[in-house]
Amino acid sequence: MSICASVLQYCRMVRTMSQRVFAVFDIGTTGARSCLIDEEGRELSKAYEEYPPTPRELKTHEQLAETYWRTAVNTMQRALAGHTSGAQAVVAVVLSTTRDCVTPIDRRGQPLAPTVTWLDNRSTAKGKAMAKEIGPRKSVNKMMWFLENKPDLFKRAYKFVTLDAFLNYRLCGAMVTEPANARFGPIDHETLKWSQEICQATGIPMDKLADIVSPSSTIGEVSAEAAKATGLRKGTIVIMGSGDQQCSALGTGTIKSGIVKATTGTGTFVITHTDSHVEDPYVMFSNPSAIPGKWILEGVLPGTGMAYKWYRDQYCEHETAIAAQTNRDPYEVIEDSAKTVPAGSDGIVVFPFFAYGRGIIDGLNFGHTKAHLARAIMEANGYGIKFYIDAMQGLLDLEFEELRIDGGGANSPLWRQIQADCANKPVVLPRCRDSTAIGAAVLAAVGTGVFNSYEEAIENMFHIEERREPIPENVAIYEQRYGTFNKILMAEMAGILEAIS
Repeated sequence: MSICASVLQYCRMVRTMSQRVFAVFDIGTTGARSCLIDEEGRELSKAYEEYPPTPRELKTHEQLAETYWRTAVNTMQRALAGHTSGAQAVVAVVLSTTRDCVTPIDRRGQPLAPTVTWLDNRSTAKGKAMAKEIGPRKSVNKMMWFLENKPDLFKRAYKFVTLDAFLNYRLCGAMVTEPANARFGPIDHETLKWSQEICQATGIPMDKLADIVSPSSTIGEVSAEAAKATGLRKGTIVIMGSGDQQCSALGTGTIKSGIVKATTGTGTFVITHTDSHVEDPYVMFSNPSAIPGKWILEGVLPGTGMAYKWYRDQYCEHETAIAAQTNRDPYEVIEDSAKTVPAGSDGIVVFPFFAYGRGIIDGLNFGHTKAHLARAIMEANGYGIKFYIDAMQGLLDLEFEELRIDGGGANSPLWRQIQADCANKPVVLPRCRDSTAIGAAVLAAVGTGVFNSYEEAIENMFHIEERREPIPENVAIYEQRYGTFNKILMAEMAGILEAIS
């Protein structure tokens, strides 16, 4: 039987099942999460694991590719164990991954060097000279770096793969990516296929790139080896997923004009939907949507959540110990003290571009405490969200009525209020905080025919838990503090744009 006939038979079968469950791998920058999501958008089981510290010999923003797979395997085993029916209930598997990650591999899919992550801004003299031609395709710079600095490795490499292609190959033997991930490579923004012109100009052979397919398409079945490693059933359909922020947009229902969402994780990502590609958006990116043919407008504030993690790891040994003794999350203990600090952190403004060596703490004095710094880091996220909301509203000539939020920061009531106050927008919290996983499950639900459209899937799988209004007196304070943040941002912008070019 052909794979197409097998898929059709499989889709007819899943339509008759009483509870259709999708297994989602959500592979992030600092850790991986595996979730079981049903067709009503309920998170039935999940497991999360932070990546272990990287070996000393790795560069700051590199990761061992095997770490992604090993952590994905560990968390899926635990997620399946946490559900009554386990792997038997799973009708499809799908991946969501952090984007702009490059790994050179051999013909067996084995890594030849560490993965270069999205936070890495390496480039070459040629890459900088071609900055205008390359544009925001940061993975091109990474591959050109290998070509110039590791020519023997570059020649030996069978492919330079995106993270989703690396993991898809481990799952089902299909070394494929999709437009949202491929967009950072030598892609043609009109056709969303690899550009022969860019490949020739940069020296990147097109045959060293993974094939591009559409999100929600069937790419294969879980292999015997992957089934043994993960606990999934051999033969379970694997659906093409998308980038983490594309999936997050789906999971928050951000699929039409006038809706904006913000994800607070390792960084902050502010996104709205557009029907077409936006040419040269000011300090923003126009990226393919998880919905074929659609686009998202995206603003990125790197390092906000990572700055908060840095603060936890460097200054909160006492709070971490209390959390362990009381079976709480360390961030909850930190937040208890941050709540005692008034809005505006008594004058402290944090500029969180630590990843670029441009982190700034403005207004610090002897009267400030650790708690002030904790709250100021949270407020930096709110100021960044406001900056991009203002920019999007001006560019698209519209007014957003509400802000939908997700990511780790959405778990904090204090952080949710700060976001509402800084943006001066009502904040909508999804029932499931893991919107990236929900969005990936939407792709699986549409891909297997459980729902006939993305709109139908979101109507059934996206649910609101809380709506939080801004507090007027806090809004006024944040308007003043935002002026300081914006001045720092404008002063640093030239250097930041140079760093990411």
